[in-house]
Amino acid sequence: MSMKIRLLLLLVLTFVGGFGLGLAAVEPYQVIINGNPSKIQVQHDKDTVLVPLTLPVTGESAEWTVSLLRDDKSHKVDVKMSAASLKLRGVQDCYYCSGNGLCSNDYPAGSGHNYSGITEGSCNGTGRCYHCSGTGKL
Repeated sequence: MSMKIRLLLLLVLTFVGGFGLGLAAVEPYQVIINGNPSKIQVQHDKDTVLVPLTLPVTGESAEWTVSLLRDDKSHKVDVKMSAASLKLRGVQDCYYCSGNGLCSNDYPAGSGHNYSGITEGSCNGTGRCYHCSGTGKL
């Protein structure tokens, strides 16, 4: 009789513990950079969401405008990044991505991950070439 009570108690504790863990789980935020979904994992610090971003600096100095819009209902962070003095895109194919617009540092190209399977930092996990902004043209 006591064995049945122990088994029943163990099952109830397992159910309650699993239910509690399910309620404590935080739904992850989806990061969207310039309209492209990213594989960046955000971090949480109390009520703040931390988004690790990479900004390429190609010359001696560069100015960037970065805006972040956090939507708690849909668990999304929309990031708009633009260089202050963008060159007009020409007709020359981008030699970094061979004109295909995919991040060449990814494995496979355009996946947003590196060889280790973690988020590739130079393209912020979007899979787009950061030199030509995914257009394939410089």
